[in-house]
Amino acid sequence: MQITTLQNDFTSGEVDPKLRARSDLEQYRSALATAKNITVQPQGGAKRRPGSRYIASLPSDASQAVRMVAFEYSVDTSYMLVFTPGKMHVFKDGALITNINGSGNDYLAVAAITSSIIPTMTWTQQYDTLIVVHEDLEPVKIFRGGNDSTWTASTLTLTNVPYYDYDHIDLYPKSTITPSDTTGTITITASAYTGDTGSLQAATTTTMTLKAAAGSTDDIFVGLCIVMTSGAQDGKARKIVDYNGTTKVATIYPAWETAPVASDNYKVVPYAEESVNQYINAVPFGRARIVKFLTDTTVQVYTKVPFPNTDPIVSGDHSAECFYEPVWSATRGWPRSVAFYQGRLYFGGSKGRPSTIWGSRVGQYFDFNPGESLADDSVEATADTGQLNSINDLYPGRALQIFTTGGEFYAPQPGDDPITPQNFFLKLQTENGSRQGIRVVNVEGGTIFVQRQGKALQEFIYADTQAAFTSARISLLSSHLLKSPSEMAVRAATSTDEGDRLLIVNDDDGTIVCYTLLRSQKVIAASEWQTDGDFLSIGVDIDDIYVVVKRTLPDTSVNYYVEIFDEALFVDCAKNATVGSSTSGVSGLSFIEGKTVKVIRDGVVGADKTVASGAITFDRNAEEFYQVGLDYTITIKTLPAAPRLQQGSIRSMRKRVYDITADLFETQNLTIQGRNVAFRQFGEDVLDSAVVGYTGIKKIECLLGYDREGAITITQNQPLKATVLGIEYKLSVG
Repeated sequence: MQITTLQNDFTSGEVDPKLRARSDLEQYRSALATAKNITVQPQGGAKRRPGSRYIASLPSDASQAVRMVAFEYSVDTSYMLVFTPGKMHVFKDGALITNINGSGNDYLAVAAITSSIIPTMTWTQQYDTLIVVHEDLEPVKIFRGGNDSTWTASTLTLTNVPYYDYDHIDLYPKSTITPSDTTGTITITASAYTGDTGSLQAATTTTMTLKAAAGSTDDIFVGLCIVMTSGAQDGKARKIVDYNGTTKVATIYPAWETAPVASDNYKVVPYAEESVNQYINAVPFGRARIVKFLTDTTVQVYTKVPFPNTDPIVSGDHSAECFYEPVWSATRGWPRSVAFYQGRLYFGGSKGRPSTIWGSRVGQYFDFNPGESLADDSVEATADTGQLNSINDLYPGRALQIFTTGGEFYAPQPGDDPITPQNFFLKLQTENGSRQGIRVVNVEGGTIFVQRQGKALQEFIYADTQAAFTSARISLLSSHLLKSPSEMAVRAATSTDEGDRLLIVNDDDGTIVCYTLLRSQKVIAASEWQTDGDFLSIGVDIDDIYVVVKRTLPDTSVNYYVEIFDEALFVDCAKNATVGSSTSGVSGLSFIEGKTVKVIRDGVVGADKTVASGAITFDRNAEEFYQVGLDYTITIKTLPAAPRLQQGSIRSMRKRVYDITADLFETQNLTIQGRNVAFRQFGEDVLDSAVVGYTGIKKIECLLGYDREGAITITQNQPLKATVLGIEYKLSVG
């Protein structure tokens, strides 16, 4: 029996080997068993992936950690920032910027960004400023100055940092307090209290022995503040949580970093500067947050729950809700994620409060003052669902989207009203969980993220019919290509010949998974990119795709290179040039010393050369241009033949592919089933000129050999153009 089969596109890309038997799927007709070193075009064809050009070498500490961050300064000016431990390298238009700040160095020193920070740090940018955060890093601000080589890094200064009662306790001061009003911003005055001043007899980090004549009643000073008025801790205060009237020992909280010493002076008073952001509670009701210290006995407060009247509140009927402390500090950790959204700077999660998100005041990005909870004051919300939702990333899209280890949330804005303290909360939508360290990206309105275990690629997108966000698995047919993914970037389509390219770096084997995405045409096509080495990091600067590659030379030295993909190149780690005059060779190749390289001279592939002393010599001079670099091979292999026949399946039958017709576009070199396809035409002087890219049909006949697969393998033996639009083949069965 003879059967003619047509595969006229490859828009499903490489699919999981476990789908070999699923010939019932519609995607089977456009899928591949192997798609190596190709990109799938939205029209359906499979094209040789772009080669890469060598830009610069990174210091050896790139072996510890490396990360790329795109920085778009203006419409005309953008950069790729490459972080290695303690350093930031700046690239622009495919070249390294040197002599940063006139220092003679080709990097900006950023000592705080260490090897442990880089893999899971997050960042956001606005105008000339990049903000980098990590739960173990006090936020860093990187500022681009007046030109390409002027950059500074400093600690981000925040004001009115939010507070939280990590060690909640209620203390009951033996005093009377009086509110000036029942609601709003008012003052509270403490009276009828027993204070004390003097010199310490002794002190530790957690206890202070007051003067011998201090009060003899137990707990008489509990709930009051002890303020140092001399010594190393002058002006600082702590809360008294216990007092022994016999020994005169006051237990304080929090502990001193360095204990005061005997003879240091002190005073015991109701309030101190440290009282700000603590709470006062009253019986039967009344609750207020201290917003300003006025005197030792008076503070300004904002009422959260109104007081019943302005009568004095006696001892026992009011408490000091203490030990609220900054949510971000060296003790409690720093923000895990960051984003700008609708006039606010948002921090998502921290080491101490991993599930909480905070937003700054409107238009005042570094001020987190909750004020009186007016519309433009700071906001705060927590992702509470009964499980840990540690926030990994924020995305400012159609709504503020929050990606956590336990699920995907968003901040609802009914009627597109702005976020305010009164309407800010987080709503759970899906429960996949995201992977820390892999930034989410946006493709055609959907937010793409890697699932927590790194086994799937998900799309978080708003569904108008459901008035909610939903999640769909992008990698449903190709999850086998995700092998411990570590980074992800997207390059938007730059022409009708491309879809959006979603690029994911795999830690396990140093490959890149490239997804071509075009939702309108239902194109989700995965392919795998390999190189002579390991891809470590990836970043996209508008339309330029940068990579960091680990390459080992024949002398066993391990090197880390920044390279950029270029559609005009057919080799990796390349050096290329347009020559102004006849050129006999290339120097400056020490970065691939000892490697065997491919040479493309004026469009003609020459003999392989081995780099010696950083140079090679051409067999024939280059008159117009050349490319020199490392080879990579493409492989396009179809799934087992499974035509739909009325008489049933032929899957188990032995079969022979005896005739293959390939529809090609501007192709210069190709092999099908191991046989070379002829492209060069006979004629005068043709052997010294480039092969003209062929568009049309090429046919391979008289193929031999039976098997049970009926699969077709297409590859190349020379690094030149290749685009396969579709294939038609004939099977002999039985």
